[in-house]
Amino acid sequence: MIQSQAVVYFAEVVGTGSLRKAAENLLITPSAISRQIANLEGELGAPLFNRSSRGMVLTDAGSALLRFVEESSTSIHKLRTTIDGLGNLSRGSVRLAVVEATTSDFLPRVLAGFSHDHPNIHFDVQVCGTHEIADHVSADRADIGLAFNVLGRDDLTLHSRMAQPLQIICRAGHSLAGRTKMSMSDLGDTPVALPARSFGIRYLVDQAAARAKCDLNIRYEADSLQLIKSIACASDVIAFMPPLTFESERAAGILHSIHLSDVASERSSVDVVTSRYRDLSSAARAFLSRILGAIKSL
Repeated sequence: MIQSQAVVYFAEVVGTGSLRKAAENLLITPSAISRQIANLEGELGAPLFNRSSRGMVLTDAGSALLRFVEESSTSIHKLRTTIDGLGNLSRGSVRLAVVEATTSDFLPRVLAGFSHDHPNIHFDVQVCGTHEIADHVSADRADIGLAFNVLGRDDLTLHSRMAQPLQIICRAGHSLAGRTKMSMSDLGDTPVALPARSFGIRYLVDQAAARAKCDLNIRYEADSLQLIKSIACASDVIAFMPPLTFESERAAGILHSIHLSDVASERSSVDVVTSRYRDLSSAARAFLSRILGAIKSL
């Protein structure tokens, strides 16, 4: 282990804000974590946490140690990337930051195919919003990002854009299921389900509604596209999603899609980005090539 056990325990307590939660995640007792943190405090000569009603709060010394841990984690990843680059994909790791829309079918299919060919490559996948993805890639917390409509940034390289025009989706028996094309102003009081504001989809929907000068009848808001799809399948609520998200449900005849007449929504895309200033490991380069190939075959 390159990082000491005590440092690993410390980072878990910071992440959870609680000895108990950290112990549950690490499958050990709270007292074992407490002993390791006490050893760290003894070695550094300063308390690392203040205990309060808000949980375990970092002291100034604790904040300094956290910065050290974050910097050393980045250095460790760079070391592993360098070592992986010396090999031939017999081992290695790839860190992905992706929008949820890619996780229904596209990304699992690409991951499965790649893992079949290279079974010893480890993947760490974070599902988050577009802005978080760009920041994760830029800050070296992810090797490859798949995000909606990434704005031009000097610190990112755009490798590919996968056209994903936003669609209105509804259950097959919905009164709108016979429509093929609609604008925001056509929706009237139809109840809708929207993702949280951290989603690129939500940004597109809000902007389209603003351009159409209409107020949506928002019945549900959720941070899960899967939940929103399930609501649309089970009720007369409609939603807005790119084709990647609901292809299997549409093919099965469960969901119907309607073209959304809005210039920006019609031009939306899922973008593949990496950091402009860091080299990818052999494993990450190979997986990036696989993603780009999968996009070309669509």
